[in-house]
Amino acid sequence: MLRKIFIVIAVALLLTACSGTSKPATEITLEATDFAYSIPSITVTAGEPVVLTINNAGQLEHDFVIEKIDAKAIAVKDSGSDEHHAHGAEMNYDLHISAQVGETSVLQFTVSEPGTYNFFCSVAGHKEAGMTGELIVVAEN
Repeated sequence: MLRKIFIVIAVALLLTACSGTSKPATEITLEATDFAYSIPSITVTAGEPVVLTINNAGQLEHDFVIEKIDAKAIAVKDSGSDEHHAHGAEMNYDLHISAQVGETSVLQFTVSEPGTYNFFCSVAGHKEAGMTGELIVVAEN
C-alpha cells in the first residue's frame, strides 16, 4: 500500500515538473476601419504572450504600429504589403503588422516592460485622421 502511494506521489510530482509554467496567450481581435480601430485601448500583462488579430474592414490598407517597445514579436500571418512605406513612411518600428482590404493578419508578441505605448496606422494620413490607440502593459501578478 505504501509503495502505491509513493508511486502516485512520484508520478504527480513528475507531471507537475513537466507541465512548465507557460501561460496561454491573451487573444485580442482588432478591427481596422477607415479611420479607426474598434478597440482604442488594449490592456495586457508584461511577460505574457499576446496574439493580436487585425481584421481590415476598411476600403484601404491598414496596419498596427508601435514605434518603440521592448517586445519579442512574430508575424504569424501578414496579409499586408510594404508598398505604402516606399512613399516616405518610416519602417523603423518595434511592432508592425499590416492587412490588405478585407484581409486578416495575426501578430504574436510578448512585452517585457510595463508602460503605456501608443499604436497607430502608419499609412500616410491615417494617424493624422485619428487612427490611433494605446497599449497598456501592466506588471505581472
